[in-house]
Order: sequence, then C-alpha cells, then structure tokens
Amino acid sequence: MLFAVVLLTAAAASLAFDEPREFRGPHDIIVVPFQNELDGVDAVTVGGWFYPRRKGEQIWISRGMPEIGPQGERFFRPRPDWVNFVVGTDRHGFLMGTINGNGAMPFVHVTVQEIRINTWHQVAVVKDAHGYQKFYVNGTLVHTDRESTWAPKVHPFRDTAAGEPIRVSVPLGGLVGEVWVHARELSADEIRQDFLAKRDRYEPAPAPRVVALREMDRAPAAGLWEQPLDATSWPRIRARIRAGMDAIFGVPPRDPWAHAERGPLDARIVSEDRFGGYVRRKVAIPVQEGDRMLAWLLVPDDVAVVDPYEKRPAVICFYGTTAGAGKDTTVGLSGPKPGTPPRKNAAFALDMVRAGFVALAPDWLRDGERIAPGRAPYDTEDFYERFPDWSIHGKDAWDTSRAIDYLQSLPFVDRAKIGMVGHSYGGHSTIFAAAFDPRIRVAVANGPVSEFVHHGMHWAVPGGSRHSQSLPRLRPYILAHEPPPITFYEVTALIAPRPLLVGQAVGERRPFEEENYAAVAEVYRALGVPERVRYHWYAGDHDFPPAARKAAVEWLEKWFTALEPVHVMAK
Repeated sequence: MLFAVVLLTAAAASLAFDEPREFRGPHDIIVVPFQNELDGVDAVTVGGWFYPRRKGEQIWISRGMPEIGPQGERFFRPRPDWVNFVVGTDRHGFLMGTINGNGAMPFVHVTVQEIRINTWHQVAVVKDAHGYQKFYVNGTLVHTDRESTWAPKVHPFRDTAAGEPIRVSVPLGGLVGEVWVHARELSADEIRQDFLAKRDRYEPAPAPRVVALREMDRAPAAGLWEQPLDATSWPRIRARIRAGMDAIFGVPPRDPWAHAERGPLDARIVSEDRFGGYVRRKVAIPVQEGDRMLAWLLVPDDVAVVDPYEKRPAVICFYGTTAGAGKDTTVGLSGPKPGTPPRKNAAFALDMVRAGFVALAPDWLRDGERIAPGRAPYDTEDFYERFPDWSIHGKDAWDTSRAIDYLQSLPFVDRAKIGMVGHSYGGHSTIFAAAFDPRIRVAVANGPVSEFVHHGMHWAVPGGSRHSQSLPRLRPYILAHEPPPITFYEVTALIAPRPLLVGQAVGERRPFEEENYAAVAEVYRALGVPERVRYHWYAGDHDFPPAARKAAVEWLEKWFTALEPVHVMAK
C-alpha cells in the first residue's frame, strides 16, 4: 500500500493512500516523522477519514500518547517544547481528541458523539487561536468546549524539540483513507466542502446525530444485590442499608430526624436585595446550638413582590468544593476563592429561581461564612474534636434537614415539593441528604463520586493537620482494600422511589458508574417506577454545563408537576 507525507502549507502535512489502508490490530502502526512543524502557529487542525470495525478505546492519529492514571484517567498534558495531539474514540466509542492541552484540565477531551462501526467518518479536531476546541464529524460541528468551565486556556504552540513522530493506526481494526495536520484552523465551510467532495469515495458516510446528553450505559454485574429485589424484599434490604449508613456516617449528638429534638426554628433575615426577576435575601438558619447556617434565599419576583402566599416548589442548591467562597459561587457572586470572578456553570441557583422555583443556596460547615476563625476552608479538625463519633457528611445532612425545616416554614413554599440539586461534593452530598431525609422529593446529583473503596484516597484522608475528612470511618476499609458495610449504590438506592437524576462527565471515567446505574435502576424497577431514575453523560470534564443544568430544571419541573404522592419510608 503506497502512502506519502505531503506538505500542504507551511507546517502542515497529509498522509494519503492510493486506496484505503487496512489496519489489522494494535501493532499495525504507520510512523511518520514530524518535527518542529508547528512552532509559533496560532491554531491547528488534525483529522482524516476513518472506518472502525469495532467499538472501543483506540487512537487513530497522535503525536504522543495519553498516560493512564491510578483511577484509569487518561492524562494528556501539553508539552513545554513540542506540540502533542491525539484523535480517536474512548471505551464507549465516543469521539475524543485534544490538541496542545485541554483547557485547564489534564485529560483527553471526550465528547458524547458516537462513532458508529462499519461506516466512514470524516473527523476533524480544531484548536483555535483563542484556546477552544471544536469537533467535526462528516462535515458537521458536533461539539465545542466553548461552554466548558475549563476553557479557554491558551497554551502557546512551541515546537522546538524533536518530540515524537505522528502515529497512525486503528488498533481495533479498520480502514484509514487519509489523515492530515494543518497549521491553522480549518473553517467549518472548508471541513464541510472536504466532506462533500470525498463522500462518494468514502461511502457510506451518514450525517451524524448530534446530542449534548446521552443516557449512561448500564452494566449489570452478578452480585450487585445479594437477594432478589421486589417490593416485598426491599424494606428489609433498606433497613440493612440504613444501619450501615449509621455505622459509616456516625452518630449525631441528637437524632436529627426527630423534629421535636431539633430545637426551635429562629431564622432571621440579614439583608435583602432586588434584582431583575428575583429577590435575594441573606438568611441565618439555626442548625445546632451556637451554629447558624448562612444562606442566600432567592425568591421569584412574582412571589416575593406580587403574591407572597402563592405556593412554589423550593430547591436546595449545594455547590462543589470551593476555596472559601461557598454559597457565593452558587448565586454568581464569586469564583471558588472569595473575590475572584464568577466561574462559568457554577451559579445553578440562578437557573432554579429563573425557572420559577424558590432557591436556597447555603454555606455548609467549613466554607464561606462558616469557616472558623484561623482555620482554612474544609478543615475538619475542630469538628472532630467536638463530635468524634459523627462525620462531616452526617453534619451536612443534618444541616440540610434544618434547611428543609426553614423552607417548609415559609408561606410561599409548597411543603410537599422540596428538591435538591448539587454538583461535585454537593452532588454526592445531595445523594446522602436525600437518602437520610424523605422530604427531599426530587434529587439531582451532578458530578458525584460513584464508589467508596475504588475512589482512591478520597475517603481515606487522615485526621488532624487541617485535613478534610468527610467520612473518617471509611478510612480503615480503604486502607485495607476491604468492602465497607454499605456500597455507594446501596446508599443511592435509598432515594427510591423518589425521582433521581445523576449526571457525569464522560471523560471523567468515574469508577463503577455504569454498575451504579444498573444497581440503582434495578431497585426502581422492582418498586414499579423505572422512569423515575436516569443517569446521563455529558461531554468534557468535571463540570455542570448548560445542557446538564437545563436537564436538571426540566427534571424538577416534570416531577414537581406530575409526581403523585408516594409513601417514603423514614428511618
């Protein structure tokens, strides 16, 4: 099979074949010398025509290779003195690629665009002069990271060292018609014209189906549940899981689920401001003796100003880990560090109030206005000195329960329609809070962890020295590589039969996420409400992109409107 490397323009190359080249396995590779060709350019386009025969993780054209991290991550950091790039598919058969760095993230950027087998795909990945990436399939823009939290970040194109050659392959078998590297951004029209000019040669090459969200695969595995699940067996299984949660989450000073023991609700308004479409109040909610939760309460104008007795659903909003800004990130007042510019996609409490919900965005302990004097954000040392038999996640759930008490005391809140949305740390905190408190009728967890034992040292942080220990009773199990008394999917399943939406970045590769979905969905199926649970993927990295936030609002609207009263079992 003949091929040649042809310089198209200054610092650009093409590998063309007299007819499509068959690649028969992982060791069938063409190596093309490539050195110092991209130094000082502003943008680069990498692509070609590919015909995969099997779905799975494979790299078709690359300069440099991803490094596999301890949790299966695919690291692909920009190099300081030569330009690297990679184009291929991930383990699900979704298009992935990165040129000279993936914004502020160290991973390969993965889309949710399915690359079908046994068909031709013209694929082009662009890194433009502003640091954004664009992904094209068969002449169509299928994804861009323009809305990502982590983009843009411009990494200068420095290509002064020898670096690595270009490698072309289809490791799982297939054909390559041509590949190319351009030292500029090909326009959408140029890519489209290339597709139209060559689609008769590379046939079939159907138009892609573009999606922003894709339902997560379910991966049923033997032994996820030790006994058959049905409406009769579930109460016994549920009681065992709740006992396991008590063993891991620790013992609170008083039963937080017994309303009479939580004390009087002496909440007060600290300040109030009006904005276009809503009123923002700072409120102080007593959660324990000597401890008040500061929170932003966002109330739609038509409720706060026109009819304060109109009942609206309310949504508690739990942010991802910050650097001390806490609740301010959720309402668009700050970035993670106090006083920094707001970060894209973080202010999801605004999405809730603009949808007509009452939104409560609190500071949880150790963040925002609840950082103890002289302590760093997320320092747990003082907490465990006071409550050695409890846990921070147990405390977070307690405080969330008090926030529900507060919301249910407001004349304009529908007591029966309380929801919760959380991202990252707030994502799994939402799962934990909803597992404990059945008054959370609809839950949305975006970017939560998905495992206890197999999530590295996340759950095994040592005590003291200003460390952030969220569940210290898990530490012995993690260090010994032994299963704890509960699994993550068992805790999540306690939310059933209440509606649950979970979102994950497909490029993050959360351990056992597909097994989680399968196990939790099995409980919903056993209870006769399979439609009330959905896990989905979105493109890119750890984020809460617009499509996922829109889906969160729609999920809440759907179930607040349609959900019939259900019997939920308390402790």
